[in-house]
Amino acid sequence: MTLFTTFVRTRLSTLITTLALAAALLGAAFLAAWLTRDTPLFSLLPPGGNVADIQPDQRQDLHRTFFTIWASLLLAMPALGLVWFNSSSKLAARGWLVFWSAAWLVFVVHFYWAVSVIFGNDWERIRHTARVSAPILDTVFAVWWTLDVCLAWLLSASPWWVRVQRAGVHLLAFVLFFMGAAREGELLTSRGLGWALAAVTACAMVAWGVRRWRAVRA
Repeated sequence: MTLFTTFVRTRLSTLITTLALAAALLGAAFLAAWLTRDTPLFSLLPPGGNVADIQPDQRQDLHRTFFTIWASLLLAMPALGLVWFNSSSKLAARGWLVFWSAAWLVFVVHFYWAVSVIFGNDWERIRHTARVSAPILDTVFAVWWTLDVCLAWLLSASPWWVRVQRAGVHLLAFVLFFMGAAREGELLTSRGLGWALAAVTACAMVAWGVRRWRAVRA
């Protein structure tokens, strides 16, 4: 069996796991939106606004945007922890690829639902609503994340420039997810997810630091 064949088979197995995980979280998010379609779980008013920018008949779609970003955050959480160990563990690297890619797939659905379904691809509305705090940065992040996922799947090794940009997109992912959930979240659940993300990332950083310290002392 050639190295290329082994690489392809490993990638195929990883792809199946990724798609199954993304489908499961998307299914849960859409089910939750359907179950809460008649519940005023999230406000139709933008933050600090007096006039609703979401119509009552869009409530289920609004819930889909919230639940899909929660699902993406849940998947990104282990990825932001495992990325610290990509170069030292094949198992961690494979786990990172699965969670990072699944989180991206769910985020793409969230991005589509927010831009096309909720706002009807009207970028003027998107740029001027208080509901979206950083539309340009969010768009840059979506494109950058897509690029990083493509590089992760296409390259069998990670040269220095890939590692540098990957560190950047992971830092941006942490900032946007944390700020959107912990600081701007409407519900306690959202804020809890944001702080859980911070805790997981901090624990991973400490574990990586301890591991490096032990390696230097050995």
